[in-house]
Amino acid sequence: MITIISSTDRPKSKTLQVAQQTLSYLQEMTNQKISLLDLSLIDFNELNSHPYQSDNTYANSIRQEYLISSKQFVFIIPEYNGSFSGILKYFIDIVSTVDFKPTFHNKSALLIGVSEGRAGNLRGLTHFASILIHMGIMVIPNSLPISSISNNINNEGKLSIQTEKSIRKCLSKLNL
Repeated sequence: MITIISSTDRPKSKTLQVAQQTLSYLQEMTNQKISLLDLSLIDFNELNSHPYQSDNTYANSIRQEYLISSKQFVFIIPEYNGSFSGILKYFIDIVSTVDFKPTFHNKSALLIGVSEGRAGNLRGLTHFASILIHMGIMVIPNSLPISSISNNINNEGKLSIQTEKSIRKCLSKLNL
């Protein structure tokens, strides 16, 4: 299974639109099960009901449905202050307190950055990659930074042809 993670808690974000398009492309490219984890739908108060002891039913269901059963992750990561969103780090910290190895260890991750600026969150992708490597996740080389996202997505959430081609090429690196 492959899990796509929309790495912001901002509702109806461009990050989520890119994640939804990525889901659509992957569904065309493989018969593997693909899931989309939208961090804007996570109840973080419930997830972290006991500080950094996420062993409640809600946390376990997220781990089981989206993380433990996945062999590969695709993180769609928006730029926040020159890096990645704090909620993504908080999410990783919380869900890694229980069943760390089956949740993350020896899996692979593909990173796609999203930004309004011209670097496509390249710095944030590098920051997050170093965390994943520390966790024992193999980061697939040549992450994809998507710059000037507002110019590359229309009002219906459809990506430009060039951006679609770039994402498809990046997704082809997954073990499909």
